Amino acid sequence: MKRNLIVLAAASLCTASGSVAAFSTERAGVNIQLDNKLSAGVAWRVASRDPDLVGKGNGGNAYSTNSDDGNLAFDPGDVVSAAAKITSDLTLTRGAFGIFVRGSYLFNDRLHNYDFFNPDNYYTPGAVDPGVGLTPTGRPSEVPIAVYHARTAEVRDAVGSDADLLDAYVFGSLDLGVRQLAFKIGRQVINWGESTFVLHGINSILTFDQNQQRVPGFEIEELLLPTSMAWFSMTLFEGVSAEAFYQLDWDHTTIDAAGTYWSTNDFAGIGGKRANITFGLPPENFPGTTIPRAPDRKPGDDGQYGGKLSFLIPALNDLDLSLYAMNYHSRLPLVSGTSKASFAAPASTGSYFIEYPEDIQLYGLSFNTAIGDWSLQGEYSYKVDQPLQIDDVEVLLAGVGLPSQLTPPPAPAFGSALGGKYLRGWRRHDVSQADLGVTYLFGPSAWAGWDQLLFLGEVGAVYVHDLPPSSVLRYEGPATYTPGDAATAALVSASTVPAFGSAVPQETGGYATDFSWGYKLVVRAQYNNVFGVLRVEPGLRFDHDVRGVTPTPITNFIEDRMMLTTTLAVHYLQEWSFEAGYTNYFGAGRRNLLADRDFVDLVVKYSF
Repeated sequence: MKRNLIVLAAASLCTASGSVAAFSTERAGVNIQLDNKLSAGVAWRVASRDPDLVGKGNGGNAYSTNSDDGNLAFDPGDVVSAAAKITSDLTLTRGAFGIFVRGSYLFNDRLHNYDFFNPDNYYTPGAVDPGVGLTPTGRPSEVPIAVYHARTAEVRDAVGSDADLLDAYVFGSLDLGVRQLAFKIGRQVINWGESTFVLHGINSILTFDQNQQRVPGFEIEELLLPTSMAWFSMTLFEGVSAEAFYQLDWDHTTIDAAGTYWSTNDFAGIGGKRANITFGLPPENFPGTTIPRAPDRKPGDDGQYGGKLSFLIPALNDLDLSLYAMNYHSRLPLVSGTSKASFAAPASTGSYFIEYPEDIQLYGLSFNTAIGDWSLQGEYSYKVDQPLQIDDVEVLLAGVGLPSQLTPPPAPAFGSALGGKYLRGWRRHDVSQADLGVTYLFGPSAWAGWDQLLFLGEVGAVYVHDLPPSSVLRYEGPATYTPGDAATAALVSASTVPAFGSAVPQETGGYATDFSWGYKLVVRAQYNNVFGVLRVEPGLRFDHDVRGVTPTPITNFIEDRMMLTTTLAVHYLQEWSFEAGYTNYFGAGRRNLLADRDFVDLVVKYSF
């Protein structure tokens, strides 16, 4: 069908490099195939640091020092990543059965021994007060240098040198009378739905490693984290098929490690140990202004399963229609806390921790078809009991005994959360998400000279059912660092002005909204036989979040946020490819936490 040819061409153009079987043989009736991809890439920062994205205590204008470690760790012109990696696929087959194993190894010469954090924010033990000491610059700190070393070691281990077993499963096909049952059991990835770029729809069952996404020249199979599961597929009738999975363990999406170039959260990812709670005014780790991280609260492995029913309808232009239902546990992190012991107790008697709530149900519908020369695909998902993050300032205020939307006035009420009580930082809501994409493959052009030109467009939207107004309960948005209530901001300022010489303003916007949408466009040309041996592919991608702020942890769209990426790939004899790219983040003002992280990268790849 024409639609399938268009999609296949799109996939070939969007893949960074081809794959050539390096080794293929047969031994004792077993077919053996080994494919390897080796790459090396470098990325540089090319944008100046924006003071609006750096905390006041670190010399900037922002009312938080919990999101700027990565920004401060790399100056304009610095190399932010210099990585070499190899990914190998081994396939063994005999008859209708086989084994597939994929592994990768990464070494980042820039990051494996890098100092991501400022040691001047930590003290060396030995002071009279064992909980407070002087930093190398002579100012007080309540966090010992051992925490600095622990954070640094964790981040280096995650992004500096890493060996991973990715996929590892057995597969096969069983004859069941007139039908066949296909299966895969083991570590694998299931990517259901029709979304190409927009996440957290039907593809919510996917788990990602965001640190891998930041490696120059990453492949999609290195970004997706396989989990252990059993998957089955069967054709029930002509044009009707079914799939099902049962997950055997749980894993979570890994967000950017603290202190790495693209990180915008210093306390929730790998290397996150403390949160600074005095609205960015004092230097980091100033005595009385931090709370420690408690162990993450993870869900169980069981209770995660799903099914898919697909229909091919020739009478409707070969419409491929699928229905989905699944139950899963959150892959995305949410922040909750434990309140401090009493009004008089230091903030460090409280804590925060990362939670992954259980039992989210998802129901969905997807389709793909062709209309003339255009390929059209779309999906709709309805998630029941999706946990959404409350503004972390509200959780913080409740945890230290100040008025917040979790513990509103009068005073006896807002102090009632103290005493080591659990402060749930999220609430459940039903969430609808829709996505519509188009693909068109233009043929050869005499005037432009390309052999083919791919166009991809996708628009997505998120709607949160029954989300209360921010006057009732504020949900997390980017850079909502200060109290959303004027009276609370004034109360906080009564303490910060004499202590740090600065008031804390009221936050007047930026919170999550019930509706948000945006679109993404990709254009990629292909020029064959350049100089007789090269395939050249210039490309352009533009992302635009048009309206609204999607609640955390979904965060698909942040109003007016934009990204423009230009790429140039040169392929030689299928084995070699050379790539160059430039990415510009802009729009949305201080709400765009990556607005000053523009970068260029260069990559070379070899398939063998």
